[in-house]
Amino acid sequence: MDIGGSPGRLLIIGGAEDRCCGAGVLERFAWLCGGSEARIVMITTATGIPGQVLAEYERVFSKLGVRQVAELPISGRADADSPEARDALNQATGVFFSGGDQSRLQTLVGSRINDQLRERLGAGLIVAGTSAGATALGRTMILGGGARDHGGAEVSTATVRTGPGLGLMPKMLIDMHFGERGRLPRLLSAVTLDPDRLGVGIDENTAICAGRDSFEVLGSGVVSVLDAAHATVVHAATDDDPITLFDVRLHLLPAGCVFDIVGRSPAIGPAHARY
Repeated sequence: MDIGGSPGRLLIIGGAEDRCCGAGVLERFAWLCGGSEARIVMITTATGIPGQVLAEYERVFSKLGVRQVAELPISGRADADSPEARDALNQATGVFFSGGDQSRLQTLVGSRINDQLRERLGAGLIVAGTSAGATALGRTMILGGGARDHGGAEVSTATVRTGPGLGLMPKMLIDMHFGERGRLPRLLSAVTLDPDRLGVGIDENTAICAGRDSFEVLGSGVVSVLDAAHATVVHAATDDDPITLFDVRLHLLPAGCVFDIVGRSPAIGPAHARY
């Protein structure tokens, strides 16, 4: 699961992760970052309550033995391009993107910090994102779904809004709170706009631990993988009309499964993967 031949990893979380009873997928993140020697940088740009979010994660990571957790405040492009941001990332063993409104993370796209994250990921950095912070890790991020965002059944261009992402997991389109919010139509709609990308829908308290070529499923829910590489897609005359879509492959992967991104194939993996 190496990225560029390195041990760098992405922990991509579907949101609402356990932050108390053993800390679940966050425990894996803390361990990957170095445990008691970890230096975690929190990027809370997506949330409107950064102080509250930072305090909550500080409590969790402290309970997991992590002694160094610091916020990297980024409210605009100048912050994302600053020497202070560069220095903070150079010292980090792990970076964590909080949830919130993913559109706020667009200010990081194409910035110096974006380039640095790619470089450091290739050199062993661990990067995690939850909810909004998860979808931003793909080359394209899902920004919303308009009126159909919560449970709409139609697959159409109007069912999803997308924008450029950070490109740390370029072969995927990532959606979150997936089963809980009925987002299969939204992800299908996104995949029809870019069929070469794998659609990855992650349930709450569930994550994928990913490298360049494969990922492992962790947590209590399911990861849904949509593969439209060999599908037939016929877009309708208007954005509101349904899209014609044949031969999409759907894989449902609970904890203990792995997925080969290059070969586009799932398999039963290590039994310990529940957390």
